[in-house]
Amino acid sequence: MRFARPLEGGATCGPAKPAPRWPLEGATCWRGGLLIGFSLLVGAAVAQPATRAEVATQRAAIEQRFARETQACEQQFAVASCLEEVRVRRHAALEPLVRREHELAADERRARAAAQALRVRERDVTAAQDEGQRRERIVAAPPPSVPATPASHAPRALGADEAARQQQQAQARAAAGAARRREQLQEREERQRQRVAEHEVREKRKTRPAAALLPLPGASGASAPR
Repeated sequence: MRFARPLEGGATCGPAKPAPRWPLEGATCWRGGLLIGFSLLVGAAVAQPATRAEVATQRAAIEQRFARETQACEQQFAVASCLEEVRVRRHAALEPLVRREHELAADERRARAAAQALRVRERDVTAAQDEGQRRERIVAAPPPSVPATPASHAPRALGADEAARQQQQAQARAAAGAARRREQLQEREERQRQRVAEHEVREKRKTRPAAALLPLPGASGASAPR
């Protein structure tokens, strides 16, 4: 008994038989060989593309290879079966690239969200610093001088003790006003810090995981060749 020549990967289609009278008699055997070759192709290690340009380069190479295989199918007897096998293998070869495209898109969205959050935070911090400096200048400014009482409104000249007492009262009022302004400044700065923290929390909540994979090219098409 003669044995058939081993297929790629070591598989055989059983004992050798005389040449089939009709081409379709060996279709099953050839289909098994093609599927074995397809499994070896999918199992081979492929470098993960790091950029969109690399993804596009690999996609173009895959499309060119399967375009040649599609043209070769047109020369065979079982055209429909050959085209279906090419379609399945093309889909499997493109699947890692489509998945990588979605990963890169998710990374880009996260980078844009982080950059936007950083810009907002820097703008809020700058505004808080400007407001704090303005308040510090107001607090450090000397209190307004007490306007002198016109001579026509003073019934009598103030004695030395009365003038000293009024000066002390004016200084006390100025000190109290400065203390109130410092408290108000501290309250505003605390509210500003709270707003910045709340904004950062909202920006973090907006960041979402990578979107679900989009339909793969050719996944929804009919099995019949186009």
